[in-house]
Amino acid sequence: MAEASRTKTAERNPQNPAAAAPESILRTGIPQLDEPELPAKASPANKPALNRSAETVGRSLGNAVAGSRSLPRQIDKLRSRIHLLPSREAIGASASQVKDAALETAADWRDAAEAKAVELKQKADPYISTVADRTNEHFEQLRRGARRRIDNWRRRAQYWLGEARRLPSRRPMVIVGACAAAAFALGVALRVRRSNCD
Repeated sequence: MAEASRTKTAERNPQNPAAAAPESILRTGIPQLDEPELPAKASPANKPALNRSAETVGRSLGNAVAGSRSLPRQIDKLRSRIHLLPSREAIGASASQVKDAALETAADWRDAAEAKAVELKQKADPYISTVADRTNEHFEQLRRGARRRIDNWRRRAQYWLGEARRLPSRRPMVIVGACAAAAFALGVALRVRRSNCD
């Protein structure tokens, strides 16, 4: 209703802008929009798609308003997280301190490793000498055993050789018979081989 009366007034007096302006502009000097009048009782919309769209728009606007209200807090959090970079001199000093600390740590580690190596060597020396003694003793036993076996084989070989030399004088017919049997067996083997090759 107010809109209609205002437009009628502006149509009646186009020459006088003060008469066409509403009272709120005349009082404050700032144009203000009138809020639209809402019906006393809102009627439900007959279109559910329109309702869903309205709810989505309302939810998005509410989220945007809440985000804009929390923006100063988030900016303060970011400011507290931002650290100013030190100057080049401070960076060089801190780099030299880090380098010195690393060199000291490396020297400490080297000294500790050398001390540990000396300690391990001192602990290992008795074991090494014990192992060396046991190895030498075992090797000596093996050498003595091998020498004994070789001597036994030599004695046996000499005994059988002596027996073989004495056998023809003791039993000459046995030797002649053995040689004849060996010659006969060799002749049969050669004949069988020749017949198989032809």
